Formats: sequence, C-alpha cells, structure tokens
Amino acid sequence: MNSDLLYQMALTYIPGLGPVNQRKIMKTIDPKTLWDLSEKELKEIFRGRKEFISYFQSQELLDLVQKEMDFCSKHEIEILGFDTENYPEKLKNCTESPLILFKKGNYGWKEKLMIGIVGTRKMTVYGKKFIEEFIENIAGQNIAIVSGLAFGCDIEAHRNCIKHQIPNLGVLAHGLNRISPSAHKKEAKEIVKNGALLSEYSSFHNAEPINFILRNRIIAGLCDAVIVVESDVRGGALATAQFANSYNREVFAVPGRVQDKFSLGCNELIQSNQAVMVRGAEDVLRYFNVKAKPKPIQTQLFVELEPEEKLIYEFLKANGNQQIDFMANYLQIPVFKLNSTLLNLELKGVVQAFSGKIYGLN
Repeated sequence: MNSDLLYQMALTYIPGLGPVNQRKIMKTIDPKTLWDLSEKELKEIFRGRKEFISYFQSQELLDLVQKEMDFCSKHEIEILGFDTENYPEKLKNCTESPLILFKKGNYGWKEKLMIGIVGTRKMTVYGKKFIEEFIENIAGQNIAIVSGLAFGCDIEAHRNCIKHQIPNLGVLAHGLNRISPSAHKKEAKEIVKNGALLSEYSSFHNAEPINFILRNRIIAGLCDAVIVVESDVRGGALATAQFANSYNREVFAVPGRVQDKFSLGCNELIQSNQAVMVRGAEDVLRYFNVKAKPKPIQTQLFVELEPEEKLIYEFLKANGNQQIDFMANYLQIPVFKLNSTLLNLELKGVVQAFSGKIYGLN
C-alpha cells in the first residue's frame, strides 16, 4: 500500500475541498499528518470550517480510500498521484488539475503532440467527414487524440483512431468501473489496447451533470490544442474551448455555413478570435511545424472500367494531362460522348478536371 497516495486520495473525497485547495494543503503540510492533529490545529489550517475538520477525526475516510485502492488493483486501474512521475506533465501545469487521476490502459504519454477533438452529440455529415479525413491524415504521426467518449463527434474521433491505430484517450465523467454511454463499451475495450481511459472519479461516484463540464478541463489540460468540430452557441465543446484558452492551449474551430445550427458556435469562436479556423489536418500540422507525410500513390486501378473508359485512362496514363478537344480528335470520340465518359470517370475517382477543359488522372 502506498501510504502517501492513500492520504492524497482521502483529500479528494472531502466534499467542497476542491483541487485548488487540495494542492494548497499539500504544499503546506504532509496530508498524512492531518489525521494526527488536534482539533485546534485543524481549525487553524481550515479556518474553523467544521465540515472539513470532522473528516480528520475518524478512520472512515481512510477505510473508503483503501477499499477503492483494492478495487483498482483488482481491475488493473492505475492511480496517478499529482506528484508522481506517471501523472501527465501538461495537465500538472493547469490550475484546476485533479489531485488524483485513474487510468486504465497501456498509454505511456510518449506522443509529442496531443490533440483534443470535441463537438456536438448531434454530429452532422459535415462534421463526420471532417473527423474522418483529419484522423486519416495524421495517421503515422507522433500524435495522440483526446476526447470524451460521448455520442457524436467524440465517439467518431475514437472510432477513427481505432481504425487507423492512433493512440487515443477517453476522459470519462464517472468511475472507470462502467462505461457511459453503454453503447460505447466496444470502443472502450479497443481504446485501452494502445491508449487509455481516464477519470478523476472513483468507482462509487455517480455521473452527476456537473461532472461532464468538469471533465472538459481535463481534456483541455491534457492537450497541446483542441479542435471544436461542430457546436451550437451553447454546449460542452465550447466549455472545453474556454478551458483550453484559459490554459494557453491553442484552439481550432471548423468553420461552417452561417445558417447551420451546429456551426454557429464554431463560427462565433473564430469571429471573436477565440479560435483559429481549421480546414483540415494540414493546418494543424503546419501550425505545430510537423511535416505531413506524403500520401501513397495509387499504382494500380481497382475500379471496373468500361472499354471506352479504359481507353481514356490508358491515354491519360501515357500522355499526362490533356485538353478535351485534343483527346476527342486523337481518340476519335465525339466531344459530347467524351464529356459524358469523363464525367463517369470523375465520379469513379479516376480522373479530375482542371481549368481550360483539361483532364488528368487522380
């Protein structure tokens, strides 16, 4: 049993004694000595607040902590004390960081860049596409993703990280003895393989509504930057952006059409200079001076082509970009028919159109 950790955890179980006061106490006195002090000495430390003093006059709190430590040991949950080397350094520098973190998973804080992805639970196709492309384009970089395992943008970020084998962290608003929403248990099991689930709450803590706002400060504090993908003018994602700004983290927001409900919050962040506009992974990588990895070049064609489509494909492959009138003349295909065939090839992702009626292979 780690006695230092036991007494630190006990401080976090005292109602009303928040993280800031807990850390002040640790700076002035060894927590374990509090249970040996007289009532008079305790009054001096807590300025006569009886609701705090009573907790140090019995073993009840310490017994509860020991029970939780046994639970964590049994279920392979690591307890990270604020002054231990395993506690995330970026979060440690935040004023409201929790004294204790619970961690389940294999993540070792080795990634250089930590990016938070947050947004509405009512994600649109627009937000989904942004997340899919962003995650795909950072695959292979020394980057980890942080989110909250909630419906919508959060779980989309986690799922794409799992797909591309990118380390990702899920910050929960309740103990690690359960997953909420329960529909995301499958993703949670995958996350812990090369990432982690994190929480400041013990197994007996209920998921109170305030917890979901408070956990956003942890998401912000863990990260170098936070991306707000979609949000109305109010929402948890905007609270995360506020925490990130207060911690001097960079905040990015995905712009949207002015009439789109779930782009209103993002547009407001950008307009009020609380966030930098982001169009994709390249913007974030460039901001942090990370070189984007070149995309693999497709050397073989995997789509089914009609004979005339294949003829055009082979022509462009051999001759490079060509003007449509020249192609029509060279291939002896009427322009109206060539236009139609080129459109089909565009839809299949084989060719792309350039200005001046020029076409080339993708």
